[in-house]
Amino acid sequence: MRIAAALVAVSSLAVVSFAQGKQGKQAQAKQVNTAPPEPAPRWPDGHLNLGSVPGKKGYWEVRPGLGGFPRANDVPFQPWAKAVYEYRTATFSQDSPLVDCKASPGPSFLNAPGFEIVDVPELKSIFILNMAGPHSWRVIYLDGRMHPQGEDVRPTFLGHSIGHWEGDTLVIDSVGFNEKMWAVGAFPNTSQLHLVERISRPNLKSLSYEVTVDDPGAYTKSWSGKWTITETTASKWIADGEMFEYICQDAGR
Repeated sequence: MRIAAALVAVSSLAVVSFAQGKQGKQAQAKQVNTAPPEPAPRWPDGHLNLGSVPGKKGYWEVRPGLGGFPRANDVPFQPWAKAVYEYRTATFSQDSPLVDCKASPGPSFLNAPGFEIVDVPELKSIFILNMAGPHSWRVIYLDGRMHPQGEDVRPTFLGHSIGHWEGDTLVIDSVGFNEKMWAVGAFPNTSQLHLVERISRPNLKSLSYEVTVDDPGAYTKSWSGKWTITETTASKWIADGEMFEYICQDAGR
């Protein structure tokens, strides 16, 4: 009886100790989760830096399901554009230029597996580099230039992008696209496409993106979509991570 009683006492102490340990870990986890997020990096002049800085390098990883775009029923399609969209979705976007490793602008540029934003103040330019598609880059000019006009326009896959800051938000205005690319998933576009993108960084590990699509050749009015990367989303800021080689034409071969 004494041995049995001793075993019961030891067992009870073990249960209490386990419960206390579990509560302690939960309290620590709660404390970690409630800690304020690390602020986004800034340049000496105070303006926001959307990319890496010494001691805090990394890149933005993109996982499938980032989403952020309206349902097809809420998009103001012209009839022909809706038919094209329905065909593309029915065929799982098998004709997408991205499948052939060709570049796409706007939201389609920020594709899996990820991208990096590099601000170069001395050049008055921001470069957005991606690992998907053709492993390409976009240049956002911040030197006050205007878009080319008339015969100076050279329609390209990525268009011509100029930008400016509105507080802590980078505003990117892009025109001059060809009709070979898909800017927003399976949604069609024409050479009249005008994209306005807004990018901000609420804290070190969060990035917010919003785009307004204005294309009178395909839609009856402008429309928009947005997404945010945070510590709790599948897509994340990969601290201390570095861009790696991803050659889509080599995938599966």
